[in-house]
Amino acid sequence: MGLRARIVAALLATATLTLVVALVALLSPLDRRLRDDEVSTLRDASVAARPTVAEALRHHSPLLPAALALRRGTGAEVAIFEPSGRLAATTEPGAREPFGLARRALAGGRVMSAAGGDTASVALPVRAGPREVAVLAVKPLREARAAVSVVRGALLPAAAVGLFAAALIGAILAGRLASRVVRLRAAALRVAELGPIVEMPPDPGRDEIGDLSRAFVSMQQRLREQEQARRRFVSTASHELRTPLASLRLMLSLMREDLAAAPPDLGAVERQAARADRQAERLAALADDLLELSRIDAGVALRREPVDVGELCRDVIAEFESRADDEGVDVRLRSTSAWAMADPTSVARVVRILLDNALRHAPAAGHVTVEVQRPGTVRVWDDGPGVADDVRDRLFERFTRGGDTADRPGFGLGLAIGRELARRMGGELRLDDAPDGGGARFALALEPASPP
Repeated sequence: MGLRARIVAALLATATLTLVVALVALLSPLDRRLRDDEVSTLRDASVAARPTVAEALRHHSPLLPAALALRRGTGAEVAIFEPSGRLAATTEPGAREPFGLARRALAGGRVMSAAGGDTASVALPVRAGPREVAVLAVKPLREARAAVSVVRGALLPAAAVGLFAAALIGAILAGRLASRVVRLRAAALRVAELGPIVEMPPDPGRDEIGDLSRAFVSMQQRLREQEQARRRFVSTASHELRTPLASLRLMLSLMREDLAAAPPDLGAVERQAARADRQAERLAALADDLLELSRIDAGVALRREPVDVGELCRDVIAEFESRADDEGVDVRLRSTSAWAMADPTSVARVVRILLDNALRHAPAAGHVTVEVQRPGTVRVWDDGPGVADDVRDRLFERFTRGGDTADRPGFGLGLAIGRELARRMGGELRLDDAPDGGGARFALALEPASPP
């Protein structure tokens, strides 16, 4: 069964069960209540006629007029029995009225009533002096049966209309739901066949199917972004790898020529070796970035221990002193005693990424400032051109580079690695507004810790 058939069947089954329960819960109590009301009315009328029967007994008058009067008042057939069981008077000659209920009323000295089958019976003893009789009133329950039949006759057509309405509404509702699911399935199959470039219109509904459709659209958009990032990476990696590899091949060829010359040009060989070493460093840096990304994606656990952030930043800055001097950039450290609960290797990696970016963008004779504050926050900023507005929202995505970095080596992986490492340590790496509106200012916020 498809979704539509299952929904219609479920609605019909629910409606049928509801109607059956309603019929059982309504008709049976209604019939019982009407029978009890008939018996109670007959009992009250019989008790009200007791003085008339007693008066006839007292004056030795015929009992039939009293029986007829009770019949006119209740519509029941009335029989009056003597204690011996002899019929003293009856409103239906020739009928054989049961004496059992009357005998129990005489024996108990109280009113007895019963409702069995299609009749209601009431028997009560009447005494006047030495004489005693039992008055028995038997009335058919035609009115109760008629009322129940009327209710049953009204409920059955109503039940049929309800079932038809349930089937119609279920078919319409199920058809709409099924068509929305079919459209969603077709769109998902198109995306699976043609890739995330296929446009997937979201379902406008505000229910679970609409939420699922919007989730698919969000997933497709994310896949499209990842595909675009992959293509950008392939393009960038191809360019970045092609250049150092071609340079390495050329340098090695020149080195062979210089070594084959007579006499060998050792100075030229040394210069070519230095250039080859720089290209190898670029390739090694790319390999390190890719390895770090693979570790992050694999979820390798990081250490958690108290880290002296100020001392760690001082050590990292020392690693960049030679480069900063070569580029004519002044690196300043503003540090207070700050401890954080983190992985020291990962913290050093993030600070290196921030310092590397700052040195790349700082102008000649510019400044890079590293500031360590409590509780466990590191800020790094430069006085370069800053971050363009069109890349601020995508700055921490993989393979994203600013518009002014075309002439600088890199793959756009550093900040993405830094943010992932910060998050895995329970911290955050963000881009803040730079002081005085210049340069780029990054902040690494870590979980504070007490000194060991």
